[in-house]
Amino acid sequence: MATPLRGVPAVPTPTATQVPTPRAAGDRAVPLGTVLALAFLGSLGTGIVTTGIYFLTKESFRFSRDANFGLGLLQGFTYVVGAIAAGPAVRAARRALGVSTRTVLAFILILLGALCALPWIGGTLSPGRTWPVWVMIGLYSPITGTLWPVVEGYLSGGRSGASLRTALGAFNVTWAGAIVVGLASIGGLVERHAVELLLGLGVLHLATLVVVACLPREPGRHPEEHHDPHPPVYFGLLTTFRVLLPTSYVVSTALGPYLPTALSNLGVSKEWHTPIASSWSAARVVVFLALLRWHGWHGRWYPAVLAMLLLLGGFGTAILSPVLLGGTVGVAATIAGLVMFGTGMAAVYTAALYYAMEVGKAEVDAGGTHEALIGVGYTIGPVCGLVSGGFVASAGLSGGAFEPTMVVFVAVVALVGAGVAWRKAKAAIAEA
Repeated sequence: MATPLRGVPAVPTPTATQVPTPRAAGDRAVPLGTVLALAFLGSLGTGIVTTGIYFLTKESFRFSRDANFGLGLLQGFTYVVGAIAAGPAVRAARRALGVSTRTVLAFILILLGALCALPWIGGTLSPGRTWPVWVMIGLYSPITGTLWPVVEGYLSGGRSGASLRTALGAFNVTWAGAIVVGLASIGGLVERHAVELLLGLGVLHLATLVVVACLPREPGRHPEEHHDPHPPVYFGLLTTFRVLLPTSYVVSTALGPYLPTALSNLGVSKEWHTPIASSWSAARVVVFLALLRWHGWHGRWYPAVLAMLLLLGGFGTAILSPVLLGGTVGVAATIAGLVMFGTGMAAVYTAALYYAMEVGKAEVDAGGTHEALIGVGYTIGPVCGLVSGGFVASAGLSGGAFEPTMVVFVAVVALVGAGVAWRKAKAAIAEA
């Protein structure tokens, strides 16, 4: 599953409603190293579960292709429900119990850690059953919708301007890098030790409480930042990337559940599945660093076009290579496709973050629309996979027709999203 957009303190994050917290006594920011340690450990755990779960289910729990798409749909839907409910739920809990933001964060990590033990407990009680995985993801996914907004509050509190942008850049590279490390390191455990791996991630969530103990009870105040006037094109670009962001998640969540099947069809040994899958995350980290340091793309339209071409081209290459090529050439082409895909994802993500911060919160809808759009992206991706499988079966087509059918479905959805983005961008520029 695609990683959520993190680090937008002035506007709602696409994964969860920002959790309001009482103002701290001062404006002092939490040391960046502490927040980065929290981001690394948190993303190492949640990233492996949400992104690597499809490899674990296919190899250890014998999930079919469609079962993985169904799990992706469950993950996306419950994530959205949890994200929308996160703010009200946390506010209610804090009012009722009088606890601090730090305590809320600790409680979230304890819940996530406990859920990681569910497949082990379920396997002991009902050997060979898959229901513990479904229950775990159905509960784990929405709870993660409350984790990152709280962490982001500690990151942004007491920071503004250049200090905030520097912190956000380091934060984004840290959590994205953690996913690369996680996926690259679990390859040998996927086939026979999935339950133990999940149990270990639960222990990691609990160990993260040591870092949480170093945080203050509440984040620092988030200073108001005054934004200079921007050319009208910035408003159009903000609108464009706010639509392209959920569109990119359609592509991402169609790819994630199917990637284990694609690599198996190529004959790739099981221990290399997740390291190869991490190649798109590695490309994302590199592009994050490049675009954060090079600013020549600011205020220009070509990144939007290029990003969508890379997204769809990379997706199509990764999905079709096992069918059209196979062998060593197919593996190389799949990796190249994943790198293209990761580059496009990083470009959309970075631009969406940049324009949201540059234009400022006054120009960005502060309601739940953004979260709902991302939620649509999370759910449409797996639906494309399920619909493609149903279409191929009902039409009596051969098994090799599935991949091109899914590419067509996903491309149509993405192009519709691009068209909506263009129309909204023109309207935003006209109003600016």
